[in-house]
Amino acid sequence: MENKEKLKALIKHWSEHSLEHRENFLKWAERAEEMGFREASRYLREAAKAMEKAAKNLDKALEFLS
Repeated sequence: MENKEKLKALIKHWSEHSLEHRENFLKWAERAEEMGFREASRYLREAAKAMEKAAKNLDKALEFLS
């Protein structure tokens, strides 16, 4: 596989994986909130936002490889 194609495949995988992490973080943020761990929940939600931003940045990087 050519390096450019490999890089495109990796970036796509990383983007999708970031969104999977985002969903898990949000799920556990809700559970943490229900258990009374508000600060932990807040930071999990912040981490979820960071994963979403990471996925968007990866998608932008992918655009420049097309």
